[in-house]
Amino acid sequence: MLLIANLCIAEGGTQFDWTDANGEARNACLIKPATASDDIPLPLVVWLHPSLFPPDVILTTNILEQISTADLTGDPERPGFALLLPAGRDTEHFYPAPDDTGIGWDNWYRNLDRSSPDLNVDVAAIDHFIAEAKNSGGIDDQRIYLSGWSNGAAMAIMYSLNTPDIAAAAVYSAPNPYDDNTDPNPQIPFASELTPIYGLNNSCDVIGICYSSSKLHADLAARYPELVQQHVLVDDLQLNEVQACNALCASEDNLLSIGLVNHVRWPLAFTSDMFRFMRENPLK
Repeated sequence: MLLIANLCIAEGGTQFDWTDANGEARNACLIKPATASDDIPLPLVVWLHPSLFPPDVILTTNILEQISTADLTGDPERPGFALLLPAGRDTEHFYPAPDDTGIGWDNWYRNLDRSSPDLNVDVAAIDHFIAEAKNSGGIDDQRIYLSGWSNGAAMAIMYSLNTPDIAAAAVYSAPNPYDDNTDPNPQIPFASELTPIYGLNNSCDVIGICYSSSKLHADLAARYPELVQQHVLVDDLQLNEVQACNALCASEDNLLSIGLVNHVRWPLAFTSDMFRFMRENPLK
């Protein structure tokens, strides 16, 4: 993918290439601060882009600019983190048009059994690129974190809850990966790992995401009471926490609205809170 190549070159990263079980070319970019070494290993943040947008949409966030300074360890001798940006693939999405097909992640096919020949190919790709990143050196194995935006956030949650050795996930505007309101085959949330989850949602968002995500966190709490979770709702300014979803934004038809404006911008003021959650939840 050209945009991965351009981003990697611009940021001095390393591009990984791989072919999945469907025969599709997959790639990812690993960006590491120069300080990362086996003597000074840094956390790894795996960031999954939203559907319809390529990985370089991360440039609209304030994540990359903090790659050498953010505190994800609590150790002043180890500031910063390595950033892994896998690319999704052109696939069907069960979202309203125009987001019914295009680049993204298939969180509706929920086979996460690593021993199965029919393992979700997006899960396999993320597995492969995390292994590549770890093999490159300078990665703290106790602090591998998932993050993402929208469809990428949904995949990050499902992946983290069903993958060993992921320390925590902190995501933005995730639809419910098990039971979104447009899901053709909803399931009860399942988790083979009690990976801590931080979910940040707009109180007003498209296709009822605030409500479906709230349901996800409630269902997980009921099924897995020991699971560490933090669910944060923000106002339309994306500056302040609120206590409830905005009922005026619950409809699937809420596409050309303030909900859409909220959905397509990263909550810059809360990135540090995501990093704080990661820092407080290393692998146990």
